[in-house]
Amino acid sequence: MKRLILSAAVCCVALTSAVSAQSIAGEWDASFNTPGGTRSFKIVFEVKGDTLTGTVKREAGDVPLAGTIKDSVVRFSYTVNYNGNPLELTITATVTGDSMKGTVDFAGAAEDEFWAKRAAPPRPPPAP
Repeated sequence: MKRLILSAAVCCVALTSAVSAQSIAGEWDASFNTPGGTRSFKIVFEVKGDTLTGTVKREAGDVPLAGTIKDSVVRFSYTVNYNGNPLELTITATVTGDSMKGTVDFAGAAEDEFWAKRAAPPRPPPAP
């Protein structure tokens, strides 16, 4: 009986992790604070197991991201051009439903708040 209960618990934990990972796939509206003010952008996540890939869509141009998800914690990085130099940004956040909140690390030089919410699905075109 103990083995049955333990097996069921292990399956539930594995299923919860898989559901959490899959639930972030898609487009998110994101922002973080910088010394120059709040920056807003879009993130498109693709999820395979605990691996994240995707695109950060910025006014200055799209850049690829790579990272991981474990349970409800996401961690991903991407590199931008800042004053002619590469700057790696690493975001660590906790996902709760259709939102996430955490921190952005600016290549170890500074850290600030990060938050995102799932983007609303596109509206269907009006019927003719």
